[in-house]
Amino acid sequence: MRHLLPTALPLAALCLAASLAANHAKAQGRCGNDETTVELLISRGAAVDSVAMPSNDNIQARSLGDPQNQLQQIAREALSRSAQMRSSGLAAEAADLDVEEASAASRPQVSVGASLMAVGSRLSQSGLTEEDGGHAQSQLSLNATGPIYDGGRRSGLTQYRRELAGAADLNTASLRERVVLDAITYALERNRLRLQIQVYQQYVRKMSCLTAALEQIVAQDRGRASELVQARKNQRQAEISRDGAITTVRQIDARLRKIVGENVMPWSGIGVPLASLPDFGEILRQIDNSNDVRQLVAQAQAYDVYSKAVAAGGGPQLNWVFGGAAGKGNETTSRSWQAGVTLNWTLYNGGGTTAAANAASKRAEAIRQQLDEVLNDRKAQAAQLREAAVSAFDRAKTTAEVLRDSDRVRNYTLEQWSQLGRRSLFDVMGAEAEHYNLRVAYINALYDGFSACAQLRSLGSGLAEWLVPAVR
Repeated sequence: MRHLLPTALPLAALCLAASLAANHAKAQGRCGNDETTVELLISRGAAVDSVAMPSNDNIQARSLGDPQNQLQQIAREALSRSAQMRSSGLAAEAADLDVEEASAASRPQVSVGASLMAVGSRLSQSGLTEEDGGHAQSQLSLNATGPIYDGGRRSGLTQYRRELAGAADLNTASLRERVVLDAITYALERNRLRLQIQVYQQYVRKMSCLTAALEQIVAQDRGRASELVQARKNQRQAEISRDGAITTVRQIDARLRKIVGENVMPWSGIGVPLASLPDFGEILRQIDNSNDVRQLVAQAQAYDVYSKAVAAGGGPQLNWVFGGAAGKGNETTSRSWQAGVTLNWTLYNGGGTTAAANAASKRAEAIRQQLDEVLNDRKAQAAQLREAAVSAFDRAKTTAEVLRDSDRVRNYTLEQWSQLGRRSLFDVMGAEAEHYNLRVAYINALYDGFSACAQLRSLGSGLAEWLVPAVR
């Protein structure tokens, strides 16, 4: 979220002009440093003291720990807390078990059967009755079967499951990347807003100081009441901008805590590793081998294999069989066995096999069409992000240079107003407004560049692979 400052903003040094009033010392005392921290500001909506213009150097100086370690901490916390990651991991494990199930169908199947029964009978014929009071009868059987030839149906189904398992693993990797990117994006936006809040609060402090000084001046010179009205208006506008940023950063904090937990650190240095653009040619090569692309390739291959397996299922299926049985009854014992081969061949099933095979082939082709579009979109997006990052960092560099000139201009304008009377207070406020707008523009440009670099890395091998390659 970006906020634009009002069109007028006084310099703290303007409070020196209150020396024209009777109670200068009292007014100056109101302009002392405010020790309120950003955390307290966000928690209660109060004011926070201003800070120096952010740069790569002082961002790193204010960070807690190495910036790369901060990024890694965010990634690890997000991955460890993600319910989606746990769900995807279980789905991948289930897909691996499906492979084992399909593979087992190609191995011999052995079964054992047993029975124990009490048998009795009663036979009546021509007035004669023959009765068997009952006896025990037991039987034990062993059966085994295995494939000899199936045209590749079983191996095809196993490979189909294997490809789907690989796609499930790649889906987990893609999800891991999205989780890490979301966490880092929120952390970057949080830092952007916190810096904006500091700039807005400096505006509020200086406007409050100027308003207090002008109140004393107007008490002696009613002709300057319009300046006081303008100062009060700008102070309220500054407070609105600050409060809007505070509201937004609270929302970002809530989302970030949902992702990484309650242990949300300042992480103020995370932009430093993202200040360098990755090699664009390498990113394009990585896109061809990215998780999303490989997942689509695996799915297409799975349907190709499945189509062949279904077609093979319509051909001859040759299996070997073996069976043996032994039984014992009333003073009798029996044993038997059998061995041979069985042949099953579906000659006609209404075209169902052909339709199923063609459907799988169509699904594979549809995924390949989708793959081409995904590759083109990701490469176009990479080019756009690279251009956005280069433009943002160039804009930040140019803005920083203009800021130095703006600082001199506002000092000259103040001097001409307070000492020589050649400028109006509105000129001074306009110069200050320009300077603070440039400060916000610098922050936005810098973090636009950081965000674009993060997204650009995500399109290639991924932020997760860059930060926490050991996490799988």
